[in-house]
Amino acid sequence: MSEAVPFLQTVSIIGSAFFILGFGALNLGLVNSESYSYQFANIFGALCFTYTAIRPFNAGLFITEAVWALIGVYGVWKIVSIAKKRKQAASTGSNTATGS
Repeated sequence: MSEAVPFLQTVSIIGSAFFILGFGALNLGLVNSESYSYQFANIFGALCFTYTAIRPFNAGLFITEAVWALIGVYGVWKIVSIAKKRKQAASTGSNTATGS
């Protein structure tokens, strides 16, 4: 067990870094909530904390971080969906403009 503690602390610090960098970048105006870097920082940070909540099991932290990661995955899906719709609209608009 003692070997696992430093590893879990390292994972926890990495998760903290992802959260702080993502949140800091958002508040400094370097990214917005619709940027991949912000969403992935949240996903990876949440996954790190989810992992550390497994053993010893911490139900509150596990649930919070697992849901946080899922929300981040939804955010990435939303970004991809919006980009696809914009690309389709642009290609439809250019086809209409050229008479195709």
